[in-house]
Amino acid sequence: MKTRIAFVGLLMLAFFAARAFAAEGGLGRPISGATINPYAGLVPPLPGFALGVTEAYYAASIAGSTTVPVGTNLTLGLDMKASFTPITILYIWPTQGKEWNFASAINIPMAYVEAKATVTVGRLTGQVKDDDFGLFDMVLVPIIASYHISQTDHLAFNFVVWAPTGEYDKDRLANLSTNTWTFIPGVAYTKIFSKANVELSGVWDLQFDTENPATHYQNGILSDFEALAIKRFKSDVGIGVIGSWIQQLTDDGGTTADRLQGFVGRALGAGPILTYSITVGKSNLDVNARWVYEFENRKRPEGNLFQVSATLKF
Repeated sequence: MKTRIAFVGLLMLAFFAARAFAAEGGLGRPISGATINPYAGLVPPLPGFALGVTEAYYAASIAGSTTVPVGTNLTLGLDMKASFTPITILYIWPTQGKEWNFASAINIPMAYVEAKATVTVGRLTGQVKDDDFGLFDMVLVPIIASYHISQTDHLAFNFVVWAPTGEYDKDRLANLSTNTWTFIPGVAYTKIFSKANVELSGVWDLQFDTENPATHYQNGILSDFEALAIKRFKSDVGIGVIGSWIQQLTDDGGTTADRLQGFVGRALGAGPILTYSITVGKSNLDVNARWVYEFENRKRPEGNLFQVSATLKF
């Protein structure tokens, strides 16, 4: 196994352990298949810094028959496009033991968000389109703790915090913030089959939001489970598949949520992933690309995620 590839999984915990919008906007921070990455359960023992950049494009919609709460608006259906460019700096802490390794990270995401919906104000109904570009909510990962069960089995625990640092306006359809603090504990596991050069990894986390003070909307608890299987070849190329299941566990709260009977949603997604690893001077570069197709979504946008990520370990 090439330890350098593990940095991709670590950085992606910071990239997309939670992602865009709120359940208030019909989505919740998770986007199907965006969190899981190669070697998600492994913090490698070599200390030092790593830098990661991702470009993610997500296009999705909710049918016009579904009422969606977006800020102070109640829309009939919702079409959205979003482009995210998260830049993540991760540091692996020096440790003396062989069973545990630890890391921390900070993520600064730029985003372009576009939304279109049918909005009703009093007796007036019409199509409204909105877009915005700038700094999205920042992400802090105080701790990622990895326990090495064996050379082929690894377990990681992580805690992610999203801060409402982006611009927010309750009257807009497109915002660069959810206007909530989000706390996400999670666990990841990686199993490596050395002879076959096959990896199986899974990530499960829970999302807890504070109330949006501008709208008094309280998002319910979200569960996000994602898994992947990758077969690697001698050329350092890997080909695999990703599966995702996002499920809201509790009702949304507040007057608007009560009118919508809790607005509980779910999403399923699946698609291919391609990985490649190369040495650049004394640094290691890992790249992966994916396409995740969503299906059977309920009270959430349904669409496609296209994502390319690059990680450089110094």
